[in-house]
Amino acid sequence: MFAVGGAFGVVFGSIGLLFAAFGIGMLVVGARKSSEYKRVFREGHMAEARCLETYVVHHHSSNGPSSSQRRLIVAFRSGDGRDVRAEVVARHPYVAGDVVPVRYLPERPDRAVAAEATPGVGVVTCLFSGVMVILTCMGLFFAAIGFGVAAFMSTS
Repeated sequence: MFAVGGAFGVVFGSIGLLFAAFGIGMLVVGARKSSEYKRVFREGHMAEARCLETYVVHHHSSNGPSSSQRRLIVAFRSGDGRDVRAEVVARHPYVAGDVVPVRYLPERPDRAVAAEATPGVGVVTCLFSGVMVILTCMGLFFAAIGFGVAAFMSTS
């Protein structure tokens, strides 16, 4: 009977560690993306891109309001003369043929962003980080409980 409880504790603790690892991994990915986005606006080069195509992506939520995001396929010439195509998110309604101001890093022009600052990026980053910290803490809590049960059952 004690072996079953100990094995259950180890499995429970391992699942908790998986949740904590996922939370930490998502925090690292989110921090990288946020710092890259800020760097593009701080150090990025400006370019006049031509809108080639536009489409809207709808995000549906099962229990709340849905949202939509306007995406553009743009083409521009980088500072070193390369022709670049990139997918950017825009707030303003552009159509094919419009000129769209973009910012890009010289080493990664294919990751250009629309030059208009997206509002609420800091709020979304804070909310995402908060949720991932809570997920990580819950995972560590369940890991401690699980491994504690396993250790207690093995000594009994």
